Amino acid sequence: MKPPFPVANTYASTSSSISPPSHPDTMTVSLLAYVVTFFVFLCNYALTLVGLVVPKWLSFVTPVPFYIQTDYGLFYLCRSINRECRPFPSDDRGDCTEEGFCELWKAAGAGMVLAAILGGLTVFALLGTICSNRRKRAKAWMTLTGLIVLHGLAQAFSMGVIAYLYNTSATFYVGTRYNVSFIVSTISWCLSVFLAAILTLVAVLSPPEYTYEPIH
Repeated sequence: MKPPFPVANTYASTSSSISPPSHPDTMTVSLLAYVVTFFVFLCNYALTLVGLVVPKWLSFVTPVPFYIQTDYGLFYLCRSINRECRPFPSDDRGDCTEEGFCELWKAAGAGMVLAAILGGLTVFALLGTICSNRRKRAKAWMTLTGLIVLHGLAQAFSMGVIAYLYNTSATFYVGTRYNVSFIVSTISWCLSVFLAAILTLVAVLSPPEYTYEPIH
């Protein structure tokens, strides 16, 4: 009589080929979360570009005897009376008579340029993360969060400088108000900080994924 089939050997062979979970990869972010982050940040980045390009951070309107609107941008000053823009601030036009004004205004412009650069890097980093494999995506959230925070901080710096000059400088007449570029830049940096916080929470609170190692 032949012996029964080798159950023990079959079990041993099967168990050796299956790799049980060895340890969890904590703080992982799903592909869907990265895709949502990409599109939200893309809209946010558009606000950054609007704040950088559109010369309407501060505006002053003279209603009488003729309607004249003066718009102050980071790099240009525009008046509605002749529909022309000139570089701002400019030493030749007497914009820098107040001590420290030009330096601070140019620093605000540099902050927005830096924010635009960091935002572009973040967009490409998000695209690269979406196209990468699962292992790389699991750790990419830290780099992306850092870039998004820096993008927001650069804009917050520019907004803070403009707000400081608005409240302290004699360059602006009474009745000068914040305009669209200041508003969208404020929304953009707040959204960046919020998005970075959400991405971090998703990474921390998501269930861990397990790596599998072969049993020898």
